[in-house]
Amino acid sequence: MLRHPDLFDAPSRRRAAPRAGRSGATRPARRSRSRARGQVIPIVALMLMLLAGFAALTIDAGVSYDQSRNDQDVADAAALAASSWIYSHPSSASVSGAYTEAANVATADCNGPAGTCPVQLTFYGSGGYSPAYALCTATSALDCGSVAAGDVYYTGISLTTTALDHFGNLGGGPRSHAIVNQAVAEVYSSGGAGGPTSTDPEAACEVCVFGDVTSTGKYNEVAAGGGSIDIGGYVYFNTSDDSIVTSNGYGIDVDGTQQINGYTVYTDGKGNLIEASGALGISGSAFSYSTSDVLKTDTGSRSELNVSGPTLKWGTQPSQVGNASTAPFSDPLASQPDPTYSGATTSCGSLTIYGGTTPSGCLSESGGQYILASGVYGSVTVGTPTTLNPGVYGSLTIQSTATFNPGTYVFEGSGITTTTGAELAGSGVTLYFTCGSGASPAGCGTWTPSTATCSGEQSGAGITFDGSTTLDLSASTSNNDDILFFYDPCNDNGQAFYVNSGGVTAGSGLPSGMLYGYSATLYTDSGISALPSPVLIGNIYFNSSSSTVGTSTGSINLGATSPPQPGNLVH
Repeated sequence: MLRHPDLFDAPSRRRAAPRAGRSGATRPARRSRSRARGQVIPIVALMLMLLAGFAALTIDAGVSYDQSRNDQDVADAAALAASSWIYSHPSSASVSGAYTEAANVATADCNGPAGTCPVQLTFYGSGGYSPAYALCTATSALDCGSVAAGDVYYTGISLTTTALDHFGNLGGGPRSHAIVNQAVAEVYSSGGAGGPTSTDPEAACEVCVFGDVTSTGKYNEVAAGGGSIDIGGYVYFNTSDDSIVTSNGYGIDVDGTQQINGYTVYTDGKGNLIEASGALGISGSAFSYSTSDVLKTDTGSRSELNVSGPTLKWGTQPSQVGNASTAPFSDPLASQPDPTYSGATTSCGSLTIYGGTTPSGCLSESGGQYILASGVYGSVTVGTPTTLNPGVYGSLTIQSTATFNPGTYVFEGSGITTTTGAELAGSGVTLYFTCGSGASPAGCGTWTPSTATCSGEQSGAGITFDGSTTLDLSASTSNNDDILFFYDPCNDNGQAFYVNSGGVTAGSGLPSGMLYGYSATLYTDSGISALPSPVLIGNIYFNSSSSTVGTSTGSINLGATSPPQPGNLVH
């Protein structure tokens, strides 16, 4: 039987046996490559598709990022527009106008590739812009009809854009994703967090007491209508009919860093009142001797009342009182530099000025008016109308009209004393009470601005009103932020601003930025009528009756705490 060798070779053989050439020599068989031909084409095609996908993803991400950046600007602008509308319409019973303003911004500036940007606007109360303080969320101008503009302190925007996905389109159909941008703006901006009812003095401090408020008389009042009242220590009313009140939507804080009888607020009389037009917060407990005492905020959701400890006997229902704590405040003028004196340093000694006094040295006369030159004085008594110039004074007794020319007056001894019929007049004045001596007065201790603390405090110069006195002074507008009575921060004089008898009456030019004394005490043994504010003082002690510190109408805040402005973006 015939047998073909190729058909019956062993199957494991991978190549043909060598065959003889024409010359009789053998040569190897060539490897066949026909089966590998063209395999790179599908691989390249697949790689091109993958590269195209990555390119599309990159484009999508870039477009989305760019659109998100633009939409964030639009969300910011919409939140500011809503807060500005609230600021401009504080008495409106509806917030629909705020939503319309926000929606108009979105319509004009946020047209994404797949349509316009729906707006969701949340209105928040005075507590902040967390969900706990959300009053209502609107998706149209018809929503939130029960929210009044006066209740709103923050406006929150959520802005949604629908963006096209180019990579999704490669699959044959349009795809998209949502881009959400958010922003929060406060209705009122004052250099710090919070609105006009904020109890943060850096937001709107009109009366700031770094220590305590004590009254041993009746009908005494601390009032503010242009900023908050902040008290770092305690409030103690020893008799009846005393009050701490704010108006125009401003709040009150009593921080309780010091307490009396274990309480932050303690009253021994009846008919006492602590009433905030805005938020009222007390850290610690509040004790009242009588249920006729009132602890309250104005009606409506505009205000909040929080006492972190028990309230006893107050004429306020416990269910109306929250228990949130009040954070201590800091000195908003801690970094305020002391005033400087750059006038003449001529030694002028001591002088007594009455009619018929012979001018000499630093004293001159013109048209029947005595004039004190700039210089360094010991004891000066003004017994007849006299014009004063900036200088350094050991003591100044005013028995007549003393007209102060603009500039800084340094008092480093006993300070200023007035008698019945005295008048202090002038404009552009800063009265600086310290402990040093000579033309370069030293401070009363070591002040550390970063912590608002003193070491080595001393009792320095002050002002004492020993008779009925008229204050007709206005502060400098270019020196030390309009502060008229400036006490060295470490001047701990317990009677730094002392009304001993007769009282103080306001003149026509009574200043804003009146008094700053971190460690000093405002002390009254007689009534004060219309003592203006701001007042930033260590302690207030009413030892008599019928004194008022601050005003119900308010005044311009100090330079570091500018008046509220609309539309501050906070988040």
